[in-house]
Amino acid sequence: MTEVEETLRRTLGQAAGQAPRLPALLPQRLERIHRRRRRRARIALAAAAVVLVAGGATAVLRGGDTITAVPATGRDTEAPAEKVDKAWPEAVRKVSAKAPDGARWLPRTFIDDRTLLMAAQAGKDGETTAVYAYDLDTGAQRKIADVPAPDDTVGFGNGFAVGAGRVVWWTETMDSVAHLWTVPLDGGTPKIVADQRLDTTDDGSGIDRLAVAGDKIVFSLYTGGVFTVPLGGGTVEPVQGGTGMHLLAWPWIGTPGRGGEPRGTAYARIQNVETGETRTAVANPGEELRYCGVTICLGRTAEGTTFFRNRDGSSQKNVPGSVHSADLPTQDRFYVSSYGDEKPAGVGLYDLDTGKSGDLGIPGDGMSIRMPSLDSTGRVYSYTLGDDLYLIDLSKIR
Repeated sequence: MTEVEETLRRTLGQAAGQAPRLPALLPQRLERIHRRRRRRARIALAAAAVVLVAGGATAVLRGGDTITAVPATGRDTEAPAEKVDKAWPEAVRKVSAKAPDGARWLPRTFIDDRTLLMAAQAGKDGETTAVYAYDLDTGAQRKIADVPAPDDTVGFGNGFAVGAGRVVWWTETMDSVAHLWTVPLDGGTPKIVADQRLDTTDDGSGIDRLAVAGDKIVFSLYTGGVFTVPLGGGTVEPVQGGTGMHLLAWPWIGTPGRGGEPRGTAYARIQNVETGETRTAVANPGEELRYCGVTICLGRTAEGTTFFRNRDGSSQKNVPGSVHSADLPTQDRFYVSSYGDEKPAGVGLYDLDTGKSGDLGIPGDGMSIRMPSLDSTGRVYSYTLGDDLYLIDLSKIR
């Protein structure tokens, strides 16, 4: 299943809780429709959900192919006072959005300090057809490999990660098997190193997060459960204590996940599988915590004030208006959010440390807006405007 659909299912549940009440049982009906159609109209259904959710909340389609629900009521995020390239000229660069053969670039993760792993996406469904090494300093690009899509594939290349000299990703077959693939960073022929049978209760979302840890692939399922398998291939093994848990950022796993369990603060409880340390997010009476990372949480006070703070309850920073974003602040500092009066008018980048902000120049269409992608290391936001790909390198901001 694509990342669009994985987040679509999450959106239908979250929107019902964050927006004006939908008609009774509508989310369940949409879920059933989604399950019936997911193999023949995957992207079309995701697009339809934007309209459906917009009836009670604004649906935001990110450049990274996920959807998040935005409440239609409440005080909105403040619009930035200046453009992002004026606020942080040292961090913004503009390159061609076009990959070879007419595909479009989507940054996935860093290979090293100056080299991005780029996915070349083709077609209206945004299928990843190849992966490249892209030099940020020179713009030079080197093809690593084509991304195979056997005839029985229904979920194309997802979850790209890099480690130990290899690129790793997963695909899904028609009979609900997740294939784990690897290829050397130097290039070569991709190969399947392991298979994971997906639970019969899974709606096709498959693997919700994947990483490389040492000489192993680590992943968790949308329905819960954390597993490892050797990079070179072998038996998939459950992680001790990982039953029902989800990968957050290795070695941290937690529950509930951001999709499999529709209720509760996402990653309210996390555990370090290497040390055994556990952490539980602190919530005061009347507060709502939306979701947490390893160190920071996003929430709202009983009075309606939006805040970010450490999961132990310390270092709270209140922010004006609501925050409409699928991600926590990267580096515990920078976050993006749509802004506008009731309807999304644009997207801003905000710095919690300095209070500075910059407008990304992404236009809204009145009902939805495309949000930037964040690479898996949390260093670069990216988005496309016309034929240009904008890269915001947060490491350049001091």
